[in-house]
Amino acid sequence: MFAISITTQVGNGHNTLFWTDHWLNGCSLAVLAPDLIASIPKKIIRRRTVAEALHDRAWVRDIQGALSLAELNEYLQVWDALEEILLTQEEDQHFWKHEASGKYYSKSAYNTFFLGSVSFEPWRRLWKSWAPAKCKMFLWLAIRNICWTADRLEKRGLRHLECCPLCDQENETVQHLLTTCVFARQVWHKIFEPLGLLTLVPRRSEKCFADWWRKSVRKGRKEQRKGLNTLIILGAWVIWKHRNSCVFNGTSPSLQMVLNEFDSEHHLWGLAGARDWSPLVGEGVKIR
Repeated sequence: MFAISITTQVGNGHNTLFWTDHWLNGCSLAVLAPDLIASIPKKIIRRRTVAEALHDRAWVRDIQGALSLAELNEYLQVWDALEEILLTQEEDQHFWKHEASGKYYSKSAYNTFFLGSVSFEPWRRLWKSWAPAKCKMFLWLAIRNICWTADRLEKRGLRHLECCPLCDQENETVQHLLTTCVFARQVWHKIFEPLGLLTLVPRRSEKCFADWWRKSVRKGRKEQRKGLNTLIILGAWVIWKHRNSCVFNGTSPSLQMVLNEFDSEHHLWGLAGARDWSPLVGEGVKIR
């Protein structure tokens, strides 16, 4: 990527590679003559400068072996293209394509490297929050809709539950499990109620966990946001664990079991170093 992002304006040719740099009308000879360059030793390709190559046409002697018809055609094209090249006493100038100024910046290179990539909007809320790695990984999968819930199992023709194992009212998707499920909404209500944050409880109209998470954090004060992120990760994690217990162990959905698990995990996370949720707690108020 780096090589193709730089073009060169040749001066004296001492700082430009003849065969690989993009110096001939913005192109590289490796691109213009791919068959011809295959007949040149790699050691020479990596070292030959423009100044050396043009001096007494040394580039011709770089070519080894008999030329095929395709190689001969490229050889003649290179010969003609080089006829118009005149070196000067000026230093070679290299330009970064992705900046109007032509100057290279590491930030520009980083952004260029990720052009066309798929962005993951909630990455900061997820990866920068305090939580065990396994919980973050679960939510990463959940947000990307690649947890093995009934909807995914059905698409692959695998055995699956007909309805959500927690509410038994709607089809199971991971988005439903964490937001619109009646059972899950009860869990969120119990989590947020002691904190005076009942406005954050997901509504039945919520269809996307990541969107609800984003809107919920924005409603909180700035100093509360890190704590909210950790709290939401914890809430989603205990809901998911209870769902798995219902599916694989035959456990009956129990709000009290989830809340007990939440209290236990909250205590353990605190012992492990979770402190971000302290701004959420007012005087005399406890999380659960």
